[in-house]
Amino acid sequence: MSIFVIDTGTSSMRGLLYTQVGKIEHVAQRSYKVEYMPGGLAEQNPADWQNALLDIGREIAEYAVAKSSAIEAVVLTSQRSSIIPVNQNGTPLQNAIMWMDRRNGELCDRQAAYNDIIAGKTGARMNTVFSGGKMMWLRENERKIYDKAYKIMTIADYLMYKMTGEFVTDHTYGSRSLLMNVRTREWDDDLLSLFGISRAKLCRLVAPGSIVGCLTKEFATQTRLKEGLPLISAGGDQQCAALGIGVVKNADIGITTGTGAFIMAYSDEVPKNLRPDVICGAHAIPGKYILESSILGCSALYNWFQQQFYRKTVNNGYTEINAEVCASPPGANGCIALPYFQGRGTPDWNNQMRGCFDCMTLDTTRGDMARALLESITYEIANNLDVLEKYIGGLKNVYINGGLTQFSAFNHIQATVYNHALQRMSNTEQTSLGAFISAAVTIGCYDTYEACLHVVKKQEDIEICPPDDTLVEFYRKKRKQMNELRTARYKSNALF
Repeated sequence: MSIFVIDTGTSSMRGLLYTQVGKIEHVAQRSYKVEYMPGGLAEQNPADWQNALLDIGREIAEYAVAKSSAIEAVVLTSQRSSIIPVNQNGTPLQNAIMWMDRRNGELCDRQAAYNDIIAGKTGARMNTVFSGGKMMWLRENERKIYDKAYKIMTIADYLMYKMTGEFVTDHTYGSRSLLMNVRTREWDDDLLSLFGISRAKLCRLVAPGSIVGCLTKEFATQTRLKEGLPLISAGGDQQCAALGIGVVKNADIGITTGTGAFIMAYSDEVPKNLRPDVICGAHAIPGKYILESSILGCSALYNWFQQQFYRKTVNNGYTEINAEVCASPPGANGCIALPYFQGRGTPDWNNQMRGCFDCMTLDTTRGDMARALLESITYEIANNLDVLEKYIGGLKNVYINGGLTQFSAFNHIQATVYNHALQRMSNTEQTSLGAFISAAVTIGCYDTYEACLHVVKKQEDIEICPPDDTLVEFYRKKRKQMNELRTARYKSNALF
């Protein structure tokens, strides 16, 4: 028996065939690119995802037939807040507006006057990332598209429609919209009115882990997957990553350093002392919650720096940039960066902030700047960890994953800045693993998420990254310096 996991990320889609015990049999991957444009715009052609889905589906189906592996279910996880307006046939009316797009900045500044209402109902402040603000921008600026749209979907919703013909979404995506009441897990009339969004344009809400439909004859013909296979919505990629890592009890923290950085903590309920300095959303575990902090630029910043300053070097630049980061001493020879190249996420959602380098001299090297950028990312994560600790009462198990964790020097910087031992799993597929766990419980392979985790984690080695005690105080002072620089530049209402 196998489970087919579809993991739709920002830079690629991956299809993974898992055995019942969580072992990966086969991986198919298709890459694509976000189109970045002046003014903070970020778009992508929905055909990229449709083509990737069909290609991956065919490859997985062919592999399963060749290996006599019976696929029992398909499960989807995806990036969460991008939007695609579609007509009644599910045909996109324009490019997707991506989660990192900032064209709605002025609108969000205006809506911030209602933050008490918004945060009280949704568990998050007004921000440029969540889909509700993007839908509102569409209504105000592209009214013909908005009026013509039958549904305004996330990427996950779009792909689920392509596979099943159903217009459906789950609570994890709803909790990234500012339109769903996080306590009732329903579209909220007051919020819909506040944003001017028609309920009819939103997909039907279901719990994560739900079977949302079955593969249609058309999709089965296109991919040679079996018609009628159940499709399960496992939830958003970060919620699935938290489940895959093992963030299933209080004081557990997962830190994912991918395109953006996301910090996830488990919660049984919406905290009674919840403030808008953290995001409270639906967990991939039905009925449970995730407390989340978001750093809008993470590996995207490192990739940008590599492309600008190392693109003519060998090995696509990463061998050389990584070596130069390691050659630069802690503190980057005094160079310090602000990592807000796409604005600031939590705790204060300031989309006016920008990235910069400071304290540079004629002795500053590009390696110093690259190290300063990585250090600044960890300082900002540490700022958000301080916020999360107020709600969970301390840190116990801190798990790390994501693309940047493949760079061991970065992991040691992280551990020292946070002053906490970090656990990195040998399996880098924590997001897809979380989706597998969701599906395995849904179709009855395991009774509980914990039971499934117990089985699959036996196959993983764990690397422990301890802090360097001799540098903890040094990095604490450097973080303070960065926070003071931010406050001086923006006179923000930040908490640090």
